[in-house]
Amino acid sequence: MGNKKAKKRKEERTRAPARRQAVLSARELPDDSAARAKVTVVHDVPVDEKTFAVVVESIRLDRRDVLTFQSPYAPPFYLLSAKAFRDRAEPKRIEALTRTKRGKDGKLRPLDPAGAVAALEGLAIAVILSAAAIEAHANDMIRRLPGDASVEVQRKSIRVVYERNAMEQSLNLVEKITLIGPLLTGRDSIKGTKAWEAYWRVVPLRNELLRVEPDGGSNSDQPGPFGLLMRGDGSCAPEDAAVAIDAVEPNWIPEHARLELGIP
Repeated sequence: MGNKKAKKRKEERTRAPARRQAVLSARELPDDSAARAKVTVVHDVPVDEKTFAVVVESIRLDRRDVLTFQSPYAPPFYLLSAKAFRDRAEPKRIEALTRTKRGKDGKLRPLDPAGAVAALEGLAIAVILSAAAIEAHANDMIRRLPGDASVEVQRKSIRVVYERNAMEQSLNLVEKITLIGPLLTGRDSIKGTKAWEAYWRVVPLRNELLRVEPDGGSNSDQPGPFGLLMRGDGSCAPEDAAVAIDAVEPNWIPEHARLELGIP
């Protein structure tokens, strides 16, 4: 009898490491942004506590060891990271606008120039990550289409049909949002809606940040991208991106991210 119990304990110890590699209990899950799925059964045995399987990645280190780590789910990860950067930067932006001194030329300047630059740094990252969330979600929608899906688009003077495998590289972001979204969900395009306006507040500003002129924007009435950030044009980028994504595919954003971003 004792030998049977010992053998059973040995088998359990052998199986445990494999289970730990694939499944983490809720108390071991440090980050809600991880790509994960709820687990209800392990080895045909019902799980009686909140448990998730998470996607992991591995890299080989210089010393030949292999490091394995949780892989975040890109769109909500980008959205929440953007919000974190914005939340840290926005008070610095407000301070740069309100705590000023007047120069000899009669123009105002921030009392804390370094703080103003820190505000621009955080807001630029927030806008870039917010746009990345929109595009990552669009590409995710393409991967969830049926294998025989296709779309037809205008290319100069001809109509071109793209099959699913070519869509990610061949379609621009507007086409992905307005064509792939309806194709996947059966809903109308978001063109002409408040969500469409939110999209256009994020993506064009991201594009401007990627091709900023070396001399910046010297026209105070038509500022360059950093002037737009200082003016506050990118301060709602995480929420705007989330609104656009949620309109394209309602309730796709995970609950924890919805709560943090204020999406009902």
